Amino acid sequence: MPIDEPVSAATELFVAKRVLDAHWTRALDRPWRVGGCMECRGRNHCPQLDWALALMAEVASIMLQKQ
Repeated sequence: MPIDEPVSAATELFVAKRVLDAHWTRALDRPWRVGGCMECRGRNHCPQLDWALALMAEVASIMLQKQ
């Protein structure tokens, strides 16, 4: 896949899951806290974790909509 092509929704979900897994497995004493990746800044700020949680919340809201 060339780098200039748009990213598919499936690829975004796969990457978001990897980000969540990194934060879950690397911060065992305090799961879902920053400290699981190279993008973590400070104790309460990680752009990657924020993005992954927002994407998962968006997907969940779509999946749980009443039809």
